[in-house]
Amino acid sequence: MSTWVWRESAAANLAVLRLAALLVPRRQRSEWLAEWRSELWYVPRSGRAGGMAFTLGAFPDAVWLRRHRMGPAARGCGWLKSPVWCVALLAALAAAGILLALGLRCVRETARYISPGDHLLMLAVALLVLPATTPLSLGEFPAAPVLTPARRSRRWIFLGVKTALLLSIAFCGTLDLAPLISPAGIQPHAMLAGYVLAFRWALVDQRRRCPVCLRRLAHPTRIGQPSRTFLEWYGTEFLCERGHGLLHVPETSASYCALRWVRLDATWSNLFS
Repeated sequence: MSTWVWRESAAANLAVLRLAALLVPRRQRSEWLAEWRSELWYVPRSGRAGGMAFTLGAFPDAVWLRRHRMGPAARGCGWLKSPVWCVALLAALAAAGILLALGLRCVRETARYISPGDHLLMLAVALLVLPATTPLSLGEFPAAPVLTPARRSRRWIFLGVKTALLLSIAFCGTLDLAPLISPAGIQPHAMLAGYVLAFRWALVDQRRRCPVCLRRLAHPTRIGQPSRTFLEWYGTEFLCERGHGLLHVPETSASYCALRWVRLDATWSNLFS
């Protein structure tokens, strides 16, 4: 009887491990499953509760592997890498939202109840809420001669155009969707949430771009260990595909640990040719 119970418990534990393995990236799945099965073999066979408690710990480990298999910005859209394509895509979405808002009568009726003062109030509240969602700093970037006045102004112009298009998308998007849900009740709250998300995405995207060519950084690489945060640097390193430099993104945001750009000199040019 005890042998039958142990076999049933082992089968249940293996089934849970295989279920958790579905969360692991495909390239690491077989090795991860073999490691957990070998560790499960040495768990004391004291009954189903002890083995199952150990097996359920595979789910947090699998989720952690899937989350950290790539960097925070590695799953972004490829169309957003180039600054030109990014602005073009946002402009197309903003134009579609504006045309849809002008073409629907119910949307025009909803827009009549929104005064310019209400619109400015939502923008002000969104700016006040923004620091609670993301840091406002763009990081520690080099000064001249790396960032010439022309490149620095181009960087700020890109941020301004991107933010304006995102705000237009948020404004028209909430107008287009409000009549489908509640014309008077949810639209102001949805507009406020849309403005906060627009400002936040603009800042996060700007911090993940090369300050020289404004392209999205790629090839994220984890550096350091969480257990040595106070002794060594721990975070993610991003690389500019055109060889302009590296961006060090700390895992924990603090006043003494911020985004830092490391410029690559001409000796590195052969690796990116």
